[in-house]
Amino acid sequence: MVKYKEFKLGDLFEIQKVKGINKSKLVNPNISTNEYDYVTRTSLNNGIESTTDFVCDVPYNEPNTFSLGLLQMTFFYRERSWYAGQFVRKIIPKFKLNTKIALYFNTIFSRLSKVLLSVLVRHVDNVFRDSKVRLPVTDADEIDFNYMEQYIAELEQQRLAELEQQRLAELDSYLKATGLNDYGLTDEDKKILAYKPIFQEFKIVDLFNVVNTHSILKSQVANLENGNVPYLTAAEGNNAVLKYINCPKEWIDEGNCVFIGGKTMVVTYQEKDFCSNDSHNLALYFKDSRYKSPLIQQYFVGSVRKALSKKYSWDDSISKAKIRSDSVRLPVVSNTKNLDFNYMEKYIRTIEKLTIAEAVKYKDREILTTESLINKM
Repeated sequence: MVKYKEFKLGDLFEIQKVKGINKSKLVNPNISTNEYDYVTRTSLNNGIESTTDFVCDVPYNEPNTFSLGLLQMTFFYRERSWYAGQFVRKIIPKFKLNTKIALYFNTIFSRLSKVLLSVLVRHVDNVFRDSKVRLPVTDADEIDFNYMEQYIAELEQQRLAELEQQRLAELDSYLKATGLNDYGLTDEDKKILAYKPIFQEFKIVDLFNVVNTHSILKSQVANLENGNVPYLTAAEGNNAVLKYINCPKEWIDEGNCVFIGGKTMVVTYQEKDFCSNDSHNLALYFKDSRYKSPLIQQYFVGSVRKALSKKYSWDDSISKAKIRSDSVRLPVVSNTKNLDFNYMEKYIRTIEKLTIAEAVKYKDREILTTESLINKM
């Protein structure tokens, strides 16, 4: 059974004022190689508002200490050297500290937040020093730091197991919902990847009806939040969706199309009806209904991007007029001019499997990395 004893925080820690600096004094802020954290009163991101290189003429605070933000009275363990903004205290242990012991004490400190919020700021230091906490002790009535480390290690392993189970459950649910739970390559899939199709050039306007989308400014949709219509831009990532809005019917463009971000040549497949921003965007709608399956349209997305991405730029953007002279190379059935829809669909299904397999491997690597880091702590 664990034995506990009360200790006065002032006997275990020193609490000190630190020299605060303004953000304008930071050197090369938010660079990945920065060695110093810039800690403010925020309760977010472990109290870190930014990072910085060495700041001349300002003493930095040593690592393996704690910061206390006086706005919300939040404590954070400081594993790295750090600078501080205004109204931040430094708490220095009078014993050897490591990450696991720090996490144990951080939990104890968090219980003091309500107490410190109830007193004037000028009294915070004394209230902290006079506060008493119950800590595990050995048979000799000395603080049992080994117990603290083992306790935190067990919690971390338990949390890691929970995260792993959650990850597996979420991934399994997603794969089942999308029909991609079977992502192992079959012999047929391998043949598709090895197959060398015959390609022919096709005029884009012979395949598509090309439409200028609506040109809706960001300022026009600023107050149309909490809807289910995707608001598209020419930005790369997230399938060109900036956000979802409550869009007026007169602004909506029909989905099930290939969408081109005119200024950037970002090409995506849009399954749902959407609202488009003012980036000279185009929507391509297939003339033949046989082309309209999502898998075939995704194949066309890649083909259009490959054919046109190097031709157009921000300064010379694509347009409804210019695209009339453009062509795209597409696979055809041997000895015919007929598009090979069967190959397109099978090829995209195989690529989907490869993508999901890579996503699963990535998540597995994340779990292994997290577990490795925890075991080293």
